[in-house]
Amino acid sequence: MIAYLRGNIHNKQAGAIIIDVGGIGYAVRISNHTLERVPSPGEVCTLHIHHHISDSDQQLFGFASTEERNLFEMLITVKSIGPRLALALLSAMPPRQIVSAIVNQNSGLISKSPGIGKKSAERIVLELRDKLGDIVTADEETGTSDSIQDETLSALEALGYHRGQAHKAVQAAIKAGYGAENVSVLLKSALKHL
Repeated sequence: MIAYLRGNIHNKQAGAIIIDVGGIGYAVRISNHTLERVPSPGEVCTLHIHHHISDSDQQLFGFASTEERNLFEMLITVKSIGPRLALALLSAMPPRQIVSAIVNQNSGLISKSPGIGKKSAERIVLELRDKLGDIVTADEETGTSDSIQDETLSALEALGYHRGQAHKAVQAAIKAGYGAENVSVLLKSALKHL
């Protein structure tokens, strides 16, 4: 099984990328959430992979974080939720919003995702609300929320930096121990890494 891929982005489009690893191009399906975090073609990227094997096909699903991959793998355990529907849900809203909706039993929010009806949304909530304690995110470990990261990325883009470049700087700042306080602190630290 493939656990992760690290290589150069060959091609990038909505829903999928091709990543070149040692001269081999892997087609990887991705969510919109991951697409925003993947750098431009030609740049190096690491994706956490779910290798899905069925009777007639094999597909790779890639994620920017282990949190998103773990949530995807939990979603596909729900009856009638396959990999494509799980990816559609992850494309419709950020992982933390999905987790929050499940924990708070807000099946109405989940049913707004394309392809997820009311009954499927209720089934997701019913089957996963008790299991979500197993998901540990890197952001929770650092104490930096997605909203602080997203606001900092937007600020860097407004300053003219490319999103992939800005994302690397923000992650470097978080690893250095900055960012838990507010956007201003994280922004100053990220600018030092650019």
